[in-house]
Amino acid sequence: MRFITLLFLFISLSKSAQDYNISLVNNIPINTFNSNSDFGVSDVWGYTDEIGIEYAIVGYRYGTFIYDVSSNIDTPILVADIVGPSDGDYYYHRDYKTYGDYLYIVNEMNGDDVGLQVVDLGPLPDSDPIQLSTYTGFEQSHNLWVDQDLGYAFIENRYPDNVQIVDVNNPSLPDYIGTLGGNQGYNCHDIFTRNNIAYISEGYSNQFGIYDISDINNIILLAQIPVAGYAHNVWLNDAGTHLITTEETAGITVKIWDITDLNNINLVSEYLGENGLAHNVHVKNDQLFISHYTTGIKVVDIYNPERPVEVAAYDTYSNNDQGGFYGCWGAYPFAQNDYIYASDMQYGLFVLEYNRINAGWSDGYIYDDSENTISNLAFKSLLNDKTYYSDSNGYYNFGFSEGNHQFEFIVNDTMDTLNINFYPNQEVTQNIYISSDNIANGDVNQDGIINVLDVVQIINIILGSSSPSQAEYDLADYNSDGQVNVLDIVSLVNIILE
Repeated sequence: MRFITLLFLFISLSKSAQDYNISLVNNIPINTFNSNSDFGVSDVWGYTDEIGIEYAIVGYRYGTFIYDVSSNIDTPILVADIVGPSDGDYYYHRDYKTYGDYLYIVNEMNGDDVGLQVVDLGPLPDSDPIQLSTYTGFEQSHNLWVDQDLGYAFIENRYPDNVQIVDVNNPSLPDYIGTLGGNQGYNCHDIFTRNNIAYISEGYSNQFGIYDISDINNIILLAQIPVAGYAHNVWLNDAGTHLITTEETAGITVKIWDITDLNNINLVSEYLGENGLAHNVHVKNDQLFISHYTTGIKVVDIYNPERPVEVAAYDTYSNNDQGGFYGCWGAYPFAQNDYIYASDMQYGLFVLEYNRINAGWSDGYIYDDSENTISNLAFKSLLNDKTYYSDSNGYYNFGFSEGNHQFEFIVNDTMDTLNINFYPNQEVTQNIYISSDNIANGDVNQDGIINVLDVVQIINIILGSSSPSQAEYDLADYNSDGQVNVLDIVSLVNIILE
């Protein structure tokens, strides 16, 4: 197995998380039930009924709340309170998965009704959910996973029954069928499966195990990925070519592994938010949705797995962005109406709206008036307050959320702004010219005004009747696609007409 260390040309120096590209729909303060230590809210999941109503499922100190969050977006409706064990766990761990119209609940607490709670959600929206008999093949569990194709629930348990496997094809009557036992899945913390392969986060064993589960009675170890931190959770990208892992350890990154060859697994990129402590990751349409404790939820585009880009964020925890196990526990991105549900241990349930934003990448050189490159220039985004740098040669190269974005910079003790276009799922070379007059893109003759004279300049460049300098050529390339052509003329004319 080959490991690589990624050196980032651009680093973020922002110390506080900013909200951008995600909007708040509602905040439900279920934290009012919290303990004296201000814990009680745990994980979150979702469900969509047969007529399209969306429900958020969230753990609180004494059990599980189920909210209708789409019938009236201004006032979520509590449709069920599933009481569960609530003793003996400082953090009140609960975890959820659905299979068809059935909800399965595990927890780490003592008290009445230990085991796998089963709830029939099918009566919704006309009637209340029905709690069925609890499966008692185990007592406490930290996490579970339900394979939607196999109809099997994989339940984190204790040695030697490290991962208990339960058949839920008859959803109301879970039935024990097997286990990952002994050394397989030892110290299991979380489970993910797809296409008869199980990816086990093996906690204090400091490794992620990959297993062939096509024969539940003969489970085979395929590969292991050793890590420095606590092997916490995993998810696959859409193509199944890359595995994303979290380690819930201060200063240790969310990692993206190329697993196309299980005999030669490679680390290809990493990500970490401002607080330096990530919790869980889920993947939808090749974007990571990370519950990132005190910095809230982060959305990271992995269209290019080797160049992940943060494209959206919402900070659910307003106290600070320091380390520690506070803030956003869970993030559920699979609702059918662009909602994200986020559970914050101290601030309750958040219903958020996210309309997909793609990543784009830009690179090039930064020049001054004399067309000399500007080395080590710091420029800060006005969208998310992150600061980026050119290198010692004046070269910059980084990814950002799509769109035309403004950045602040300081040259010769003067602050000014520049704009950079980021095109979805594209990398575009765009040289940047910074002058005392702050020449705008499109101002080819650099007279401080964008008008028909600049259009004439572009026409002359296209016809070959002028020999532009590199600066003039780049200013003429208004749409920043690396070419000067009629598209730049059209764009510039539209600007002039506005």
